[in-house]
Amino acid sequence: MTNSSKKTQSLLRQFKLFDWIALGCIVILSLALGVVLVRGEQIPLRVSYFSWNGKKIGLQDKAFRITFNRPVDKDSVKKYLSIDPPLPGKISWQGRQLIYTLDDPPIYGTNYQIKLQNAHRTYDQKPIESFVSLFSTRDRTFAYIGVTKEERGQLILYNITDANQPKKTILTPLDLIVTNFRIYPNGNKILFSAYEPSLRGKTLVNQQLYTVTTGLQVSPNGVEIPRAGRLKRILDRKDYQNLSFDLSRNGQSIVIWRINHKNPADSGLWTVFDGQDPRPLGVPGGDFVISPDGKRVVISQRGGVGIVPLTSDGGSSEFLTGYEKSLGFSADGKQILLVRDNRDYTQSLIIINRNKKKQELFRTLYPIIDCEFEPREEKLLYCLKTDLVEDKQGKYREEPFLSVIDVEKKVDFPLLALPNYRDVQLSMSPDGVALLFDQVATRVPKSTDDLITSEQQAIVDGQVWLLPLPELKESDKTLKIKPEELEIGFKPQWLP
Repeated sequence: MTNSSKKTQSLLRQFKLFDWIALGCIVILSLALGVVLVRGEQIPLRVSYFSWNGKKIGLQDKAFRITFNRPVDKDSVKKYLSIDPPLPGKISWQGRQLIYTLDDPPIYGTNYQIKLQNAHRTYDQKPIESFVSLFSTRDRTFAYIGVTKEERGQLILYNITDANQPKKTILTPLDLIVTNFRIYPNGNKILFSAYEPSLRGKTLVNQQLYTVTTGLQVSPNGVEIPRAGRLKRILDRKDYQNLSFDLSRNGQSIVIWRINHKNPADSGLWTVFDGQDPRPLGVPGGDFVISPDGKRVVISQRGGVGIVPLTSDGGSSEFLTGYEKSLGFSADGKQILLVRDNRDYTQSLIIINRNKKKQELFRTLYPIIDCEFEPREEKLLYCLKTDLVEDKQGKYREEPFLSVIDVEKKVDFPLLALPNYRDVQLSMSPDGVALLFDQVATRVPKSTDDLITSEQQAIVDGQVWLLPLPELKESDKTLKIKPEELEIGFKPQWLP
């Protein structure tokens, strides 16, 4: 036999061995496939991820996500997904991921259970592994400034989630007198202005700007949170007097009105962005509010209001003539509330949207103090207005009262008279179910130790009230609602 014949027979034997191996693999795979076809896929359908698992959600949380490990029948999910208590919303999909967008903010101080049973895969009727998870909303908590001898001028946190056992936490020390404050969006810290009581007679001149931690944790992420009461100074009083300030809703921009101690002509607004040094804005001070995204500020100026960009993408500067002041923005920043002075000596409340379309909501002879949007649909506006009331001696005085305006229908519902004190502070709860307001008794200042209001009156006493908000109907011309006394203090603000 020749060498070539031997090589040919060897190759044939190798090919036959390869064929047998390939055939064996085919048989094994066929058997495995047959078993799968007979018994079905053994990996069960389950929820592999839920974005709100164990989380405390708040006003900023508008949607949750559920991810499945296998393609799921969408109609069965829609049918069997349940939330207790009910939390209305809309379902959309991105592949195997369900997105549930809330219709309204959830009610604070509530525990929720989400459950999914009996849903099935797209390619057979095998049900999902039962899914149950818990999440909750943030506590019903607000901050205020104390008035009593033991709490005088201190910033205090008050948790009323359990109405029978409210919890009080004092955040600032006795050697600081708090004058005003703003709360960061996560509620983990508060920005406030304060002075040292040892510096008598020069309270506002010696104000400094601080932050203080609240000790609150929104989500359990394993990161240690600072305890309540940790202070950090943001602006000192060395060269400038720090007057009024504001914090944007997203917590990224601070605007402060400052005056140079040595040169009062050096007066105007300054900005402080997160983690950056303060810088002058180059515009004069006055009443002002920041847009929710921290990109613009609206300032009261002579003859109108100016809109000034704070960032490079904040748009161009504008000046709106004939307006007295801005009362604020809608939550999305698309609408501005402005008070307009009219030629007939009345005032109007005007809403201006981004397209510069103006809408007059009402006109009054007396001052408009403040207005806040109801946060669920922003179709209702709660306003503090003043009226002229005759007392027993036949003298007339301004008296504030609270009313609610339907923005679309321009229907005005009077809610509550607030006698005896004009400088009332309003704060709308983040879930839109209640208002906080204060009433303060004042007198002419007699001592440098007095707590002073924005109208330079000494505070004798103060009371924080809670007003549950009713569901309004167009047929209701007057509504009888009763506020509840909460704490002795003033300037209450809900935590977001």
